[in-house]
Amino acid sequence: MERPESWDAETLGDALDLLQDMVLWELVPERWEHIGLLLSRLEVALATGEGDEARDVVVELELSGPVRANRIGSAERSGIPELVLERRNMLVHSLTGERDRESGDQQDASRMGVGRGEHPDR
Repeated sequence: MERPESWDAETLGDALDLLQDMVLWELVPERWEHIGLLLSRLEVALATGEGDEARDVVVELELSGPVRANRIGSAERSGIPELVLERRNMLVHSLTGERDRESGDQQDASRMGVGRGEHPDR
């Protein structure tokens, strides 16, 4: 899966920031379930190129992050559950993988002299 062109740079940056911060969050189980659903929606938005849906999900993820206090009698908070972590990792890889490959290709080309009027050894 590669990043669709309909995802603007701000949405992509915000999504990656949230996904990176998420591993530090401590939430009650119900909130983690909600985060899992939001990550599913983000996966669908990535697969279908839905930029508007991606922005909506990113906003909802921002609002679903940790809060300073829990309700009295609420369940204990915990770190990111394994299934949510796996989904998060797949999204990070999908959102950064294409960009990493492109920069790697550019580095390979520059080492070989491509792009400076030179031809690599064949």
